[in-house]
Amino acid sequence: MENQKVQHFVEVPGTTVSYPETLIRGSRPGKRVTVSAGVHSREYIGIEAVIRLTKELEQDQVCGQLRLIPAINYSGLIARSADVCPEDGENLNRDFPGDPEGGSTRRLAAFLEKEVTADSDFLIDLHSGGFCEALTPHIYFHGAAAPEVNRQSEALSAYADVTCRVRSTAKNGFYSYAGQLGVPAIILERGDCGLWSEKEVEEDLADVKNLLRYLGVLEDGVPCVRHDAQLYPTGWYEDAPVSGCWYPAKKPGDPVEKGEVLGRICDIFGKELFVYRAKDRGKILYQTVSLGIEEGSPMVAYAVEG
Repeated sequence: MENQKVQHFVEVPGTTVSYPETLIRGSRPGKRVTVSAGVHSREYIGIEAVIRLTKELEQDQVCGQLRLIPAINYSGLIARSADVCPEDGENLNRDFPGDPEGGSTRRLAAFLEKEVTADSDFLIDLHSGGFCEALTPHIYFHGAAAPEVNRQSEALSAYADVTCRVRSTAKNGFYSYAGQLGVPAIILERGDCGLWSEKEVEEDLADVKNLLRYLGVLEDGVPCVRHDAQLYPTGWYEDAPVSGCWYPAKKPGDPVEKGEVLGRICDIFGKELFVYRAKDRGKILYQTVSLGIEEGSPMVAYAVEG
């Protein structure tokens, strides 16, 4: 039904999981676009930005269909869980493709694939740095989907005002698996350390509106702006090889030279256990900023120049 704005909680069959959704069907035809946040429950910038979109946008501004999901992991948001779904402790962004006969989080993933991704022409997913991750604002676009999906995802990425754009080869996240299903998507990253600020929320909000204008879904009288941030063809995403105390040598957004030391891990007595050197020239995207670091957990990520 056109010219309608509906707000409700969506119940996921076979689970106790539900999440909030605002569905706006515009007064004019257009694309079907989903804007989501809260896949990781403590990444607050995007969550608050989508909350504001649900309040600001009305059907007379929308062409086509706009689905707004401010907190996919809603129970995790309320429980302040460690970016996992509290029902079973699983990381939703690692559970795609889903399984309708699996555990709670796998069922949620399968439900999103069928009811959200399949009902979208484009998907915009908002993320931030977790409670111990600092990052520079950046955007990911598809690099491992079908060529036309990759092309449309890359084209969309040019309309966010960020420090860089990075081609991603990931396949198993909400955004990533959308690409595998033929739906162009992007991840917008802004904010860090499990915090949020008015400035960063406003920046996310401005970017999402600009992306929607580019897609022709939002008609609010404001011209669309192409930002064309520097493009990086790939990146390195490094986990800690040992547990200990982590001492990063750089800050997010800093340039990186091949062979340069990006950080060290020492034991609790100060003995050096590991030194990480950059494999390529590029730019720091995000890194752990907590002193303690566990083997196998994220350590540092940097985009690589072509």
